[in-house]
Amino acid sequence: YPMGIDYDKYERTAASGETLEREVRYRRSLGDHKLMLSIDRLDYSKGIPQRLRAFEHLLREYPEYREQVSLLIVVVPSRDQVEKYSNLKDEIELLVGRINGQYGRLNWRPIHYFYRSYPLHALSAFYRMSHVALVTPMRDGMNLVCKEYIASKLDQRGVLILSEMAGASKELSDAILVNPNNQDQMMEAMHRALTMPEEEQKQHMEIMQTSLRRYNIHHWVSMFMGDLEEMKASQRGTLTRLLDTKLQNQLKKAYTKGKKRVLFLDYDGTMVGFTKDPNEARPDKELLDLITQLADDPQNRVIIISGRGRDTLEKWLGHLSVDFIVEHGVWMREQGKDWELAGKVTDVWKEDMRKTLDLYVDRTPGSFIEEKNYSLVWHFRKVETGLGELRSRELCSHLRFLSTNEDLQVLEGDMVVEIKNRNVNKGRGASAWLQRFPGDFTFAAGDDWTDEDTFKAMPKEAYTIKVGSKNTAARFYVESHHNVRAILKDLIE
Repeated sequence: YPMGIDYDKYERTAASGETLEREVRYRRSLGDHKLMLSIDRLDYSKGIPQRLRAFEHLLREYPEYREQVSLLIVVVPSRDQVEKYSNLKDEIELLVGRINGQYGRLNWRPIHYFYRSYPLHALSAFYRMSHVALVTPMRDGMNLVCKEYIASKLDQRGVLILSEMAGASKELSDAILVNPNNQDQMMEAMHRALTMPEEEQKQHMEIMQTSLRRYNIHHWVSMFMGDLEEMKASQRGTLTRLLDTKLQNQLKKAYTKGKKRVLFLDYDGTMVGFTKDPNEARPDKELLDLITQLADDPQNRVIIISGRGRDTLEKWLGHLSVDFIVEHGVWMREQGKDWELAGKVTDVWKEDMRKTLDLYVDRTPGSFIEEKNYSLVWHFRKVETGLGELRSRELCSHLRFLSTNEDLQVLEGDMVVEIKNRNVNKGRGASAWLQRFPGDFTFAAGDDWTDEDTFKAMPKEAYTIKVGSKNTAARFYVESHHNVRAILKDLIE
């Protein structure tokens, strides 16, 4: 939930008379040099010493910036009675003194350093008068300084250099993103920002301002509270039971009694285990024999309902007497007939979203993209566990932010993140099939939250089984895909 700011407040403040008066006064005091701005509270996570060293590196490698560019750095006091914070303050001040001593001239000071807090109008004046803002924390959950800077840029002239370790980087992709641990990259980002043409500055700033104006603090509160209520509602009545021997006997009796049986079977995680390479999850002989026996029973209608693409499943299971609902409900096919496209879906969004996924592939070794007809999937099963989980959370947040006003849905599966059209899902596909082929016995098995739509579409008396998690709309759960195979074997024996 990327927190926004009160955009209108910062925009009004930047245009106020008090701010303009302060800007004139500060500019007279600091001189007419280009300014780079850094505002942080005293904290190790903010990367202030690293920022100072990168600026020193810039002056050393690009001497043309000497006497032309100054760094205005504001450090807001915080816990400086604690020894480690006091040591950090000393380190910062030693760096400032060294850089000013080495490069300073009578008419130019490289760094203007202030260890104090400032009122809003003063900060707004700093935002207005600075050509570049340096927001490069080593790690930050969000960081709102960068958003305040953007909202204050009424003339849209200015460049934001933003750490990829800050949560705000997922929203502000038009900033210059840097790794704060890479001094050379930081230096080159400063050089690029200082030489960026005005038209390019305005182009990037306009995009970021439009985004922040729309996704402000009020939007954040509304989205957070709405999702909280939705989560509370979904948790009610989702407790389920383990399918034990007694319940399995009841299931078999109902199956035997049924004359028109409809079985919805998810594939990955439900009938086969997960593999690092999705292409290695081919059906083995046992599974093929099992599905064949179920499908060849004239009283059964077997539907493979999966998020996989139609080409893969048709290659693996197309020779069997089964129906298909694939790509989470985008494509459907009755046995022996042609594929049907479910509802109105579009792929015009894929190019823009693909750029975001490509960015995460570049940043996450071992990840890769799978492109389907009407969806994109980011796989991270081969990624180091901690990094994969971190990047998947970041990507989900990023994609949900980008797709807020699009008719798209972000799905989190087992080691995958998928984005697809919102108006189709497994549940709608299953409902369409039940209308075409109503039965007196209905069975559905799935393993992740994309299968929850299927479970919700089933009749109340249906036997719905979730593999794994107990928090589900299914009536029963089992521990693994091996249990699902055992249940299906029991039904046909």
